Amino acid sequence: MTYSKLALRVVLMLLCAACLVNGARAQYRAGIQGTILDPQGAGIEGATVTLTNQETNRLLVSTSDANGVYNFLSLPPGHYSISVEKAGFKKKVLASINLAAEQTQSLNVALEIGAVSDSVIVNGDATPLIDTETGQISSTLSTKEIQNLPSFGRDPFQLLRLAPGVFGDAAHGSSGDSANTPGSQGPGGPQATRGIFATENQVQVNANGQRNTANSFQVDGVSVNSLDWGGAATITPNEESIKEVRVTANSYDAQFGRTSGAQVEVVSQNGTNQYHGSLFLKIDRPGLNAFQRNFGLGTAADQRATNRFNQYGGSVGGPIIKDRLFAFLLLRNSPR
Repeated sequence: MTYSKLALRVVLMLLCAACLVNGARAQYRAGIQGTILDPQGAGIEGATVTLTNQETNRLLVSTSDANGVYNFLSLPPGHYSISVEKAGFKKKVLASINLAAEQTQSLNVALEIGAVSDSVIVNGDATPLIDTETGQISSTLSTKEIQNLPSFGRDPFQLLRLAPGVFGDAAHGSSGDSANTPGSQGPGGPQATRGIFATENQVQVNANGQRNTANSFQVDGVSVNSLDWGGAATITPNEESIKEVRVTANSYDAQFGRTSGAQVEVVSQNGTNQYHGSLFLKIDRPGLNAFQRNFGLGTAADQRATNRFNQYGGSVGGPIIKDRLFAFLLLRNSPR
């Protein structure tokens, strides 16, 4: 292969990678919007609003309109800060904003009369305690909750029952397989021998008074719903790959028009300017299990589970080029 042909292939690969990166970025649907206000509560036109992603140092700049309104859309979840500047007013900095996945948050900023060279810095969390933009009943599962709360087979969808308006008992049979809720039809939930590698994972939770066949699943804005069975996900993400999971029980936006149950939106982890990762090892052996007394037909016998289960995995993320290029990698074996 000549040098010119090799160079051409490298250029084409880089162009394809750039197109894929731009497409993936557009899948984020979180946002921040609000109004810049003066001391009398009137909107301030022409204020410069700068949003900084504290994980990647990415800067976005917006200018408030005639009513003082600003907005930033298509944002990944994470930690942000906002600074607002306008001649005749003190600079205002909100140093800590935690943006939840796939949710537009309202954040108004009130400025004080003074010189721009003077600054008012708010170090506390400026994130609103409740969602004032919609009437949805929803909740967000964070990375910490997903990785630390117990879930059978390390299946993150088992934790959906913790969201408000969602019901499920996470019952399992003696074999370790998921026990279906009454009236359920379909492939069922996770099995002991497949974990997250099931072709179709129909988690046994109900929301909005609907059967689990009405649930819907998205990963980074892309539907992963089964075409054969309603309420089943064809992809179950690795717990180490998830940044946040947003679960909406009812009062949906128009974008959720195809199903009437729980709307599950998964956002994947991303690389940042700080190296981060995880490592786990899960082992099940008969010698680690206690005896369980089983009563039957007037006789009693001591029994112990004889399952043998090995599972390991981990993840690592960080900068390749600081502030510009990031990577996140993960490892997970199938249970055996």
